[in-house]
Amino acid sequence: MATPQNAIFNEDSAHHYYMEYRINREAELQAVRDALVGFGNVHRTVEPRVNLVVGFGPELWAQLAPQGMPENFQKFEVINGVDGYHNPATQRDIWCWIHSHSLDDNFDAALEIERVFSGVASLELDERGFTYHDSRDLTGFIDGSANPKDEKARQAALIPEGNAGAGGAFVVTQKWVHDLDRFLALPVSEQEAIIGRTKAESIELEGEAMPATSHVSRTDLSENGEAMKIYRRSAPFGNVSDKGLYFLAFSCAQRRIDIQLKSMFGASGDGLHDRLVEFSRPVSSSYWFAPSIEALEELY
Repeated sequence: MATPQNAIFNEDSAHHYYMEYRINREAELQAVRDALVGFGNVHRTVEPRVNLVVGFGPELWAQLAPQGMPENFQKFEVINGVDGYHNPATQRDIWCWIHSHSLDDNFDAALEIERVFSGVASLELDERGFTYHDSRDLTGFIDGSANPKDEKARQAALIPEGNAGAGGAFVVTQKWVHDLDRFLALPVSEQEAIIGRTKAESIELEGEAMPATSHVSRTDLSENGEAMKIYRRSAPFGNVSDKGLYFLAFSCAQRRIDIQLKSMFGASGDGLHDRLVEFSRPVSSSYWFAPSIEALEELY
């Protein structure tokens, strides 16, 4: 049985570091493989101090491990929704997520990772995240209240045995920039209608109190009677001038993520969009595959 990257499910970290790389156009595949061997040494060295998850974009993974290519793994494509709402695509090649209780240890690990990749890849996203109060988004709402737990989390996140890429996970990363001034200027009751939950207790709205355009309504979806659950690990990022949410989610099928995003932007056919996109916009979006430990060991 394939073993998933355990750091995917460690939920007690206070500090996060995200790195997204694009392979340099002139880099030879063998040079990339050599850098990954160096990265493997870093991975084994830093993991006692920090949690580290690595993922690969579809083009690079197809070159590195074509036999382990999961079904229907595609690059992130632009989503053009209704009313001018738009999700850009910034598909990159290597993604690293470092998380722990120590900002210092995270930073040291990030420096080591940059050292091994700097010759073959360019660091295009370099961002730190953090736990905000009791796991709230900067909007003040608890993030991921309906996240699956324990075995249900693993079922939602991991490709099941018997499938290509078993033990791995499809991943989406997005940097969302919030317009907090506009959102927080709204009455709390309107904020709650946008999110679909009460702000203080994070209780889901019910019946007529739940708008069809709320974030909950647009993302809590089913297909043919099956709930399209994903496993979220997002965290706030930023400073006073540039702030928002680094959205991070794992899924057993890329389609589940795609369906939710299209529903948010009004590209699912019903003409409605998630009102949250009126106050927050994605500036980067990539899909990744986070391979099993056994698949990583073949690279390292």
